Amino acid sequence: MRVAGLGEIMLRLSTTKGTRFTQSNNFNVNYGGGEANVLVSLSNFDIDTRMITKVSNDDIGKSIIKYLKSNDIDTTFIKNDDKRTGIYFLEVGSGNRASKVIYDRADSAFSNMKIDDLDVEKALTGVDVFHFSGVTLALSEELRKLTMGILKYCKNNNIMVSYDSNYRAKLWSIEDARKSTLEILPYVNILSAGILDAENILLMDCKYEDKYEKLNHYYNSITTKYPNIKHIFSSIREVKSSTINTLQCNYYTNKKLYSSKVQLIDDIIDRVGGGDALTAGVLYSIITNKRPKYICEFANSASILKHSIHGDANFVTVEDVENLMNNGVGKISR
Repeated sequence: MRVAGLGEIMLRLSTTKGTRFTQSNNFNVNYGGGEANVLVSLSNFDIDTRMITKVSNDDIGKSIIKYLKSNDIDTTFIKNDDKRTGIYFLEVGSGNRASKVIYDRADSAFSNMKIDDLDVEKALTGVDVFHFSGVTLALSEELRKLTMGILKYCKNNNIMVSYDSNYRAKLWSIEDARKSTLEILPYVNILSAGILDAENILLMDCKYEDKYEKLNHYYNSITTKYPNIKHIFSSIREVKSSTINTLQCNYYTNKKLYSSKVQLIDDIIDRVGGGDALTAGVLYSIITNKRPKYICEFANSASILKHSIHGDANFVTVEDVENLMNNGVGKISR
């Protein structure tokens, strides 16, 4: 099985824990982007992966490609452009101070990607699952057109489509997000969306107060309206502080909602990419034909582990995740 992703890869510059932007003389360097983060996770789960993107035609672009290749991701369909690499700055939170992000991504190489930059048939040859997010849709009208062309090809060639709503208010309006979401949902088979997505983007409402009853109601309504959507999932996070959270995965299929155990994360190293790690856990489990209860427990445990790792991506194996699932936090692995 092979998973392909379309999205931007950015240069990430982050402060050290306990240091604010205004204090920083140095930044830690990483690369990240929602789709790429998912592919890195899947590659570490021994799934074949392929990245479709455009990067700057300079040493930063070369470093991005080197980063992807080092994680065994196929880079054949990455284009170069004289435009810049997008950057985001991360001020790492601690205790009661939340993390903070500043974007510097305008007019990036990827945001200038056009339909003519990609031979869709060649790029999707041998691909079983195509993954993308709302961030990709938010960046330009041309990218929305390119994505729609890919989705139509996927539908005509029995390629599963995975979509992470991943709404970012700094990138586009809720009205534009709603318009694009309604356009792409008939092509989606695996959907990452939570209560706020249902209520704010899809304008759904219900009489229930309980969050699980709400999820069940919204997911049932979505799959009834869009029978092509076979899998929906999201996480429920309780933030006790920037470094102490609880996390739970909720997964819906065949008109039934499954919930993982609520797990405590009591020493968060890096929260960025936690949702992408969850998505990768779900995709891996679907691809390998796991049972629903396994899917939500595996995905939740994968995301839990991501919170212990610096950077955007989740560098853990299936064995690592299953060890946490089955044994919890135990002895040193020797």
